Amino acid sequence: NLLGIALVSAAALAFEITLTRLFAIAQGYHFGFLAISLALLGFGASGTALALRPALARGEVRLRLARLAALVSLSLVASYLVVNYLPFDSYRVAWEPVQLLYLLLYYLALVVPFFLSGLALGLPLAAWPTQTARVYAANLVGSGVGCLAALGALTIFGGPGAVIFAALLAACGALALSIASPFLRGASLALIVVWGAL
Repeated sequence: NLLGIALVSAAALAFEITLTRLFAIAQGYHFGFLAISLALLGFGASGTALALRPALARGEVRLRLARLAALVSLSLVASYLVVNYLPFDSYRVAWEPVQLLYLLLYYLALVVPFFLSGLALGLPLAAWPTQTARVYAANLVGSGVGCLAALGALTIFGGPGAVIFAALLAACGALALSIASPFLRGASLALIVVWGAL
């Protein structure tokens, strides 16, 4: 369980750092801060969801975590593809009001992976209160590894490759969490193969 949590945490931080770099290049350095606000909004919204739905922390928590990790993996790539097809141009916002709509869609698409990551990282804290220190330690170690991995991935694979690398980390997390479910284990392995091939 702790390995899966660490890998999802690594994926979230690797994606955030990758977005910071991509935004700074594509939209200007001031948009680099957008990645931080996306992560804060996604994680905050997931905490709110967990507080409003405490039943999520009961029952088959491990399976729920595995599903969330797989969804994180898929959403990382999907959100990146969505924003690449949105014709948002920050330099045209002043004279094209439709750019504000594109900015909203940009924001909504990119907040989804952080929301799902927040659920995957907050759920074990809510479900296993006696294991809080270990879960939090796995989260911190994963975050640190994700930050370092993002720097290497950006250098070796470039921006799009670093996004795929983050999705691969989340898929590995899903695999680590899916021991009890043959279907989720197979789906996680399929994601790993697909992201590895890209």
